[in-house]
Amino acid sequence: MRKFALTLLAGGLMVGPAALWAQQAQGPQTADDYVCQLSGDCGDQDAGDSAAPSGEPRISATRGFVLARPNAEARSNTTTRTRERRRTQAANRETRRPDATRPTGRVDLRVQFALGSATLSPQQQERMRIFAEALKRPQLADMRFRIEGHTDSIGSRATNMVLSRRRAEAVADFLTSQGIAPSRLDVRGFGFDRPLPGHQASDPLNRRVEAVRIS
Repeated sequence: MRKFALTLLAGGLMVGPAALWAQQAQGPQTADDYVCQLSGDCGDQDAGDSAAPSGEPRISATRGFVLARPNAEARSNTTTRTRERRRTQAANRETRRPDATRPTGRVDLRVQFALGSATLSPQQQERMRIFAEALKRPQLADMRFRIEGHTDSIGSRATNMVLSRRRAEAVADFLTSQGIAPSRLDVRGFGFDRPLPGHQASDPLNRRVEAVRIS
């Protein structure tokens, strides 16, 4: 057991900064995450906490019989416990929610490119399918977005400006193929002028595409 623990520790020490960043800041993973960050609609549906109207008997969905109506004191205690549970759940959700899914109107799509490439891999295409699903949700369906392409600082400014736009276009074209109207997407390329916060312009992680809500 001790040997196994030491092996895990050694493995963790061998993880590079880029790998750690990828593990800790994966960004939105589901359509709900995208909706939350881009629209601010981060509501949670707690179906299990739904209660019957005050004073009405509750009917079991599995048995079909009417449960006895509790007395006033029992109802009061139940209501208090339910409120406490909901407050605790809300606090836990806020604690667990990473900064990457807080409402900002901007999202890093975590589409990483090879040096000089603007090609989406099958894995990246799957991620963009999830993003396209989010764009079809009612909360986002009437919004327009700017798709921003970025590069690292390897190569000339002119070359990287063209490459960054090609990356944004690759994402926009794929979203269009998934049923997103082209009129909802504005494509821009910024070259290496806007590196990730805390990262050098030469960092390969800057080869990315972001989406920003513009209307």
